[in-house]
Amino acid sequence: MRHSKGFLIAGVLFGLWLAASAAAAPQKSELKTAEPDRPSGRLFYPPPPEEPRIQFLKSFSSSDDFEKPPSAFKRFIVGEEKTTRPVVKPYGVTVRDGKIYLCDTVRNGIDIFDFQTRRFRYFEPADASQLMDPINLDFDESGNMYVADGRRGQIVIFDPQARVVGTLGESSEFKPTDVLIKNEKIYVCDLKTHGVKVFGLKDRKPLAGIPAEAEAARDEARLFSPVNLAADDEGNIYVSDIGGFRVQKYNARGEYLLSIGSHGDAPGQFARPKGIAVDSQGRIYVVDAAFENVQIFDKNGKLLLFFGGQTQGDEGALVLPAGIALDDTLTGYFSPLVGPGFKVDYLVLVTSQYGDRKLGVFGFGRKE
Repeated sequence: MRHSKGFLIAGVLFGLWLAASAAAAPQKSELKTAEPDRPSGRLFYPPPPEEPRIQFLKSFSSSDDFEKPPSAFKRFIVGEEKTTRPVVKPYGVTVRDGKIYLCDTVRNGIDIFDFQTRRFRYFEPADASQLMDPINLDFDESGNMYVADGRRGQIVIFDPQARVVGTLGESSEFKPTDVLIKNEKIYVCDLKTHGVKVFGLKDRKPLAGIPAEAEAARDEARLFSPVNLAADDEGNIYVSDIGGFRVQKYNARGEYLLSIGSHGDAPGQFARPKGIAVDSQGRIYVVDAAFENVQIFDKNGKLLLFFGGQTQGDEGALVLPAGIALDDTLTGYFSPLVGPGFKVDYLVLVTSQYGDRKLGVFGFGRKE
């Protein structure tokens, strides 16, 4: 079986807001399953009677979940028929200009949900710009899209007109799994060299990597298998290290600051940490593909809350989750789904590589 007993326990739909209590973290036998908040029928984390901080809002797995169906007039007069376009196996997710972008690792393209036009489409470049294994992506301020392609062994760069304008790396020396644009730099997780490569955004020339050379040999500072990246508003860089079972935090110079988590199946530990994101208050979101949940830590690495798993039927379930993104620009589109008295500050988008709900949309907020 893919799950051990410990994984099942730690991956339950559970939320524990530790910041409100001085009590120690509960033992695994004390974990509670999050049930929908009755009578509203909505799913909140942590479960009652705790104060809710996360609400499950909606999930998407194909164009059917997103697009409006053709009108009866179009079907009768024009002959327009509904065509289902599925999301197959997503990993990375990001939001830009009213669109959600997913890296689909089976279709070898990008799935795009356009909230302004309410249309879903595929981006599948061909010929020299063909994507072979798109894992994660990011954008610079000019709208150029950077795609980490593991099989090509490159970062493929597209301009806003979807034309290839450059690449970074070669497969013989590079195995990128994530790319991050921050403060005029390009950060790339590289499994081949067990580190984060850094390039100048304008000239794309190599800069000093992460961890800093002087610290690379220190056990607490080193990276084993870096897979995902995030940055906070202060320019600090966070790396999900699936081989080290932890998240590493470095400053902008690549100097080690903090480790979060360790190997295990208790709250605050990791088995397969992947996607990572940081909000404006320094809260750190970490996806665990084995526990099938998302754990939230404060800026000092203290566990605050976790949510997800499969034990709550289908609604809100995460099945082999991978990528995560935070966004405060699309909250209005989901406002009809928000529970009475609950105010959503931003959305939490989580991809699942299996199951019937490939993109889960959650809202982080509080009761007013």
